[in-house]
Amino acid sequence: DDLAKSPHMARIGNSVFRDICPGDPTCSKFGFYQGGQPTPMMEECLLYKLTMHGQRGIAANESLFQHVFTSRYGKVRIFKVRRVSLKSKKWVADPANRRCDAPGSWYCVGQYPPALAPLIARRKNFAQLEDFNTKRSSEDEAYDKEYHERMSGRKGPSDGPGGGGGSKGRPGLWYLGCVGAEALLGEERTYSGGADGSTLAEARAFAKEAGSRYVALARSGMDGHAFAIPALPPGWKAGSLDDAGCSTPCLDFQEYGCGCADELCAEAGVSAVRGEEHV
Repeated sequence: DDLAKSPHMARIGNSVFRDICPGDPTCSKFGFYQGGQPTPMMEECLLYKLTMHGQRGIAANESLFQHVFTSRYGKVRIFKVRRVSLKSKKWVADPANRRCDAPGSWYCVGQYPPALAPLIARRKNFAQLEDFNTKRSSEDEAYDKEYHERMSGRKGPSDGPGGGGGSKGRPGLWYLGCVGAEALLGEERTYSGGADGSTLAEARAFAKEAGSRYVALARSGMDGHAFAIPALPPGWKAGSLDDAGCSTPCLDFQEYGCGCADELCAEAGVSAVRGEEHV
């Protein structure tokens, strides 16, 4: 649905308006926690408010958006936009402000009204980003490189200038071992995904919120899988695995291993343990 796709939409928007996710080309703070709980940034998003309007106590600003229709299964929602600027509507409707390819032509490219000029002035023109015949600035090259490094998991959200990642401080966690099967973590485990499975700081916060003393991670690029474990299962023995997948670095404390899953395991040459379908 729209919310599931919205992190990708945010990344596209940020490539044009860099202040959507400042210093974060992948918009890693825009998404959902365990059980569909939105991150603070997602919670403030207009798309989220319109999609969830009337559910879980969530409501759009009804002075600006009037709900007029929801389809039977909730796949379509229609809102009427209120308090539209009459001055801007009049400006757009004026034929003198249309840009046509020829006098009297039916093909006329639209223009934004002057009231939006400050917003439009902040954008990065798509021609600068996608046209290979246009010389790109060093800023654009750096942004593109940063984006691909983060999406591939080679760089964490807090790396780079002013990031504060790497080995600053300690994560407040102690390594107990590496296992190759989720079942070995016990039946009382609680699952989370996203950054909880790729950064020790998020994993620790997740375990604390779940009231658990232990947490297990399996990183997959920028995201991963995390399991909060209230107590070690009976007969627990320290994980016996010790391969390249176990030592896959965490995004925030790269001297610590966060385990691997999916593509990162494949890159490390690790395959599923006996009896398991996935790594």
